[in-house]
Amino acid sequence: MRRVPTGVTVVTTLKEGEPRGITVNAFASVSLDPPSLLICINREARSYLFISSSKIFCVNVLAGDQRRLAEHFSGKVRERQFAEIAYSVDTTGAPVLMGTIAHFDCELAQEYHVGSHSIMLGHVISCSARPGSPLGYFNGGFHDFGIHVD
Repeated sequence: MRRVPTGVTVVTTLKEGEPRGITVNAFASVSLDPPSLLICINREARSYLFISSSKIFCVNVLAGDQRRLAEHFSGKVRERQFAEIAYSVDTTGAPVLMGTIAHFDCELAQEYHVGSHSIMLGHVISCSARPGSPLGYFNGGFHDFGIHVD
């Protein structure tokens, strides 16, 4: 799978006033009507419990210059993850990271357990996008894909 290029997202959620985030590259569109997407999360990750119990999440699509955010939310910071992270909120209240090229604010619709992970289907409640180049992941590293969309 190292040879399959993917985009990089940070999936955020909010549970009992505490924001949480996790770097995720397993993300895909599911349906346009109703607008739906999926993410795959390891059930051993602390963020999994936050998403599963709060029933909300936001998929933040990282820009090519946001490698630091991808690394920050990839498990290295366990407590006070958002202490120095700029964000706003959308409809669900889940954090929307500043500077991303897109975000999808979702309510958890269904969850399926497969091995060590859960496939989580989300109904998109709100979303937005801006021009920019996406951050990618390929062969074990982060790369600015250099694809600029207006």
